[in-house]
This record gives sequence, structure tokens and C-alpha cells, in this order.
Amino acid sequence: MDISNFKTSDWLKVGGAIGFLIFGFFNWLSVDYGSDFGGSTESGAKVFDFFFTGTIPWILVLGSGIITALLATGSMKSGKANWPMLMLLANGIAAVLILIRLVFNPLDGKDLLEAAGIDVQRGLGMILSAISIFVAAAGAFIGYTESGGNINDLKDIEKLKGGFGRS
Repeated sequence: MDISNFKTSDWLKVGGAIGFLIFGFFNWLSVDYGSDFGGSTESGAKVFDFFFTGTIPWILVLGSGIITALLATGSMKSGKANWPMLMLLANGIAAVLILIRLVFNPLDGKDLLEAAGIDVQRGLGMILSAISIFVAAAGAFIGYTESGGNINDLKDIEKLKGGFGRS
């Protein structure tokens, strides 16, 4: 595998994918039981415990990283697909989904838990996974602009169809 053809954008996409692969298995939640429950802290939940805001981004980012590595090493031919645009869309969707997970309550029924003296926080795995996805999305954006793409092209339905090998 010859990695001499890797550009900065490729390194960002592959590095973000590897980071998300690793950090997805770290704890995504930290639960602190107040003094009513002995004051203990537990961690739990991984990437696969959150389907739409964990598993789907995991698939999109890892798929993008794998395809980037295959294209950059010459193991896969690009064909008719506009891979830079497809990777930008995949990583952009993943970034939005993880941002939703990061910003909104990490657990349903949080109000009831807080009333009981239980505090649910975002775990280290969720934060590091989000950073990894944002790195991959930045790499996808850089790769898209390096390939001659313009962000306004994403508004044109014909250019979007061309990204999938259609005209």
C-alpha cells in the first residue's frame, strides 16, 4: 500500500475515520448518582447505543475513510462517481447527526433523572468522536474544493445527479 499519494485532505478523512473507529467504543455517557444514591459515578453507552446519531455517522465516516484510502492508493478506480462530493455529503450528514447528539440531551427522560438527583453528562468517547467526525468533515470539504468543486454546486440537482454517475 503506497501512501505517498495521500493529500492533506486524505489524511484528515482517514485520520478522522480511525479516530471515530477508536473513540466510538469509549464511554459516551457519564452518570453521576447524587448523594441520595451513595455518590457513585458510572460510565456507559457506546456508539451503537445511539442508532441515528451514533451508528449511522459511524458507517458514513468509516466508509468515507476506507474509500479515501482505496482511491488514494490506487486500489480502487473512481469510475463515474464524483467521490469528493459524495464524501462531503456523507461526512456532512455525519457531522450534523453527531452535533445533534452532542448538543441535545444524551439520554431520554433526563428531567426525571435530574429530579431524582442523577446527573447524566456527555462522556469522553462522545466528545472525542465528535472531534474526529469534524476532522473528517473538514478533510472532505478540503478534498471537494481541491477537486474543483464549489459549495454552490450542491444546490444544483443536475450536478448532484452527476455525483452518482448519472446525467
